[in-house]
Amino acid sequence: MEQNLELNTTPVPEAGPPQETLQRLLSTKSAISTASSFARSRQAAIGTKTSFREIGTGSTGKVFEKPGTPWAFKVPLVDGQTKLWNNYLMHLRIQESFDTLGEVAGLVEVPRVSWFANADSSFWDENLELFPDQPTFPRRPREIMCMERVFPLPEVVRNCLIDLFCNPAIALEAKREPKNTDCLIRLFFGRRRYGAYRPGGSRFFSFRNFKLHLDQIEMVLNNAEMYARGMADALAVLHWHTQIDAFDVEFVLGSTPLDRNGARRMLPFRQVEELPPGSSTYENATNVDQNYRKRAVSLWLIDFDACNAITMNDAGVRQAVDAFLKTDPFCPRPNTLDKYAGRLWDVFSEQYIATGRRLIKKKKLQGLPAKFIEKIEQKLSDSVVQALEVVHRIRIKR
Repeated sequence: MEQNLELNTTPVPEAGPPQETLQRLLSTKSAISTASSFARSRQAAIGTKTSFREIGTGSTGKVFEKPGTPWAFKVPLVDGQTKLWNNYLMHLRIQESFDTLGEVAGLVEVPRVSWFANADSSFWDENLELFPDQPTFPRRPREIMCMERVFPLPEVVRNCLIDLFCNPAIALEAKREPKNTDCLIRLFFGRRRYGAYRPGGSRFFSFRNFKLHLDQIEMVLNNAEMYARGMADALAVLHWHTQIDAFDVEFVLGSTPLDRNGARRMLPFRQVEELPPGSSTYENATNVDQNYRKRAVSLWLIDFDACNAITMNDAGVRQAVDAFLKTDPFCPRPNTLDKYAGRLWDVFSEQYIATGRRLIKKKKLQGLPAKFIEKIEQKLSDSVVQALEVVHRIRIKR
């Protein structure tokens, strides 16, 4: 399945108001041709023996790219844990669900997962010297997982975002910062900006882990309801087909080369599940050339290391609700005080229930998606009431 929000087929001029440019680029179906330094360097790297380059660090691991290939490589920060193996297994489960369901799964893309290698794998014989050697992360064989890379957004999109949302005093510096080429947008449909995230609130700007909050989404996404429906479809698939809680997953906007045949998985989940934890599947995977000068923008679902299996009953609903509320607010959330947020929640919840019922074959279980939505609304409503009571007590004391 490949359903993209693509950019137009000719190079996009940067002239014009950045808000209007983003509304056009992120809301139309077409493809972008880019001659940026990123595209040129990746295209030139195809077929060469390039070094691995760090493109991100999270709470559990580092992510590297190998320029000229369609792959990303995730390495844990701490040895002796099972998070990366769980990520691999959950990724395979999710991928099989999306492959099985096809268009039923909606517009959200899941990166292809390829292989897992342990510290004893032949991968390190061939590639160890190509990794950076850092004082805080020394070069040595470790566990590593290979998956399709979600490529950064094109330069014109990045520059428009900087013009709109970066402190003007550091805008030029932000455009020149090499690390900002690694740009993925994390869509926060469930929260407006606050504190340092507000305009001019920070003198630091980074596209690594960049969050686009609800008020910003309202400014630059004309088709926000389409994204909300896509998130609802994806979450329903995770809950009621893959049967996992979706804890700590992320929805991001990124790009991909249009010819994606280089990213393919070699082993099905059931075969890998039977292997001892930490087994290597690297030796079974291959790479194919891609065209980096033509890329499409898509909504992606990533990060599955914290996901857990759920049961198809009320206990599973409670687990899914708990995971939803503890995960960053990528999906819309109920909000009776915010008309825009409320409308997106209505769109999201209706789509989630409809897709969930469609996925559940047993009639007696088809009410579970609605229970999930009801419990989310109840818990968040209770939280609002409690917050208002606290504010009321503070005012009385004054």
